[in-house]
Amino acid sequence: MLNRVFGKNFHDYFHLFGLSLLAAGLPWTKILLSLGTIILFVNILLEGNFKAYYDRAKTNRLFLLISVFWALHVVALIWTSDYSYAINDLRIKLPLIVIPMALVFKPIQSQKALNLLLSLFIVTLFVTSIYNYISYQNWFVTRIHDDIRSLSLFGSHIRYGILIAMGAGVCLHYLTQLKSTKKWLFLPLLTWFIYYTYFSQIISGVLALVIVLLTFIVYLAYKKSKKFGLITILISATILLSPLSLLIPFFQKNHVINTQSLPKQTAQGNPYKHNAEFSTYIDGKPPLLYVCEKELRTEWKKTSVIPYDSLDIKGQVISYTLLRYMASLNLRKDSVDFQKLSAKDIHNIEHGIATIKETKSGLFARIDGIKFQLYHSGNPNGHSLLQRLEYWKTGIKIIQQNWFIGVGTGDVQLAFNAQYAKDKTKLNLDNRLRAHNSYLTSWISFGILGIVCFIWMILNFLKYHWKKCNFLPLMFILVAASTFMLEDTLETQTGVTFFAFFYSLFMTSIPVKQ
Repeated sequence: MLNRVFGKNFHDYFHLFGLSLLAAGLPWTKILLSLGTIILFVNILLEGNFKAYYDRAKTNRLFLLISVFWALHVVALIWTSDYSYAINDLRIKLPLIVIPMALVFKPIQSQKALNLLLSLFIVTLFVTSIYNYISYQNWFVTRIHDDIRSLSLFGSHIRYGILIAMGAGVCLHYLTQLKSTKKWLFLPLLTWFIYYTYFSQIISGVLALVIVLLTFIVYLAYKKSKKFGLITILISATILLSPLSLLIPFFQKNHVINTQSLPKQTAQGNPYKHNAEFSTYIDGKPPLLYVCEKELRTEWKKTSVIPYDSLDIKGQVISYTLLRYMASLNLRKDSVDFQKLSAKDIHNIEHGIATIKETKSGLFARIDGIKFQLYHSGNPNGHSLLQRLEYWKTGIKIIQQNWFIGVGTGDVQLAFNAQYAKDKTKLNLDNRLRAHNSYLTSWISFGILGIVCFIWMILNFLKYHWKKCNFLPLMFILVAASTFMLEDTLETQTGVTFFAFFYSLFMTSIPVKQ
């Protein structure tokens, strides 16, 4: 239609412009995501080549599968009671049908166009990640960062970590496929994305990056020899199981302490309390030795506005956070050793940092935090892993009661609220969230048909590109499938657009050079 006014290729250029907004908007701003999605939809309507659209759509198995999955959201309105939530969910999920529809109706047909979109994505990702890092380090701007999650200024730190891993995968693709010297420009980008993942401490991002690197290794091995590739797959699977090493401390023996031989009084003559049998250990040592709360209470009041009997920023009992933190520094819990704490130490304690190890930068600090969560699981509040375990446990109970047709598009949160109340969960009200697992959410929402359709959609995409041995699509779907286990990726605009955009890019016979 508009070709008559603006030239014969206007709709093609307008289509590419909409896709470019999505590519740049994913790491940057939701405004571009919304605008890009609208442009794609309006463009195919105005072009109006409906017969060609239909012919392309009916022969594309991957498009039909994602369309059926989206249609389940509409069908499940029948047994939904919370229509306000359901309509909002459908609004968020619009990219899940609009973007695949736009790209199956008007597929990308040139390597040049594909390179433009991928380049826009990684350049925007690089620029925003550099800004994040500079801001967090307070090099040129001054911001207050109370948590490593504030590193991400352009959206959810979890979604951003997954995008960083995807960017690393795109860099690997160009490093191996480009023939010119330009390919070496992607090496420093790849190095930066790997470092950023390490620094950001985002477990979902680390998992995604590991998937990217292992997929790349398997891809190279499989191209050389199918037998060698299968062996590499087994090795990769072993590496993916390596996080089980976090369980090692379960089998380590803690130090046995004879409290009778320990000093009974502080330097001020107040009595110490020694508890060597407490279940919490730090570096194999009980933290509740040399405790004089009378002196700690007095000293704490001099240094912090948070009451000694109150909670820290993470919702933990601050007096206990103080005890654990001082124990990690091998300090006695009295007035003399309290004065050895710096202003930074006090700030850490106020913000729920329980051991000095948690103040380390990078991934290992996050691992120490996870270890503590695993071994001290009494109160899940403020601990992302323990909260997820509560979400999953609750989600499984909901599935057991609604396994056939689910609870409907809009009733997922209502079902969780009811189950939390029934179980008398320890989660605070503001932490009583949904499943944080896309597989569980699909089953809870739409029943057995929902989970089967969701998994079938992923497996078909995987099978299609496995036969073609296409690294980029394989890397994407494996990253998506793995992060679905830890996140409700399809419940946010950025997450659903990320999945819809890359799924749709590789849904048709796009000329990806190998």
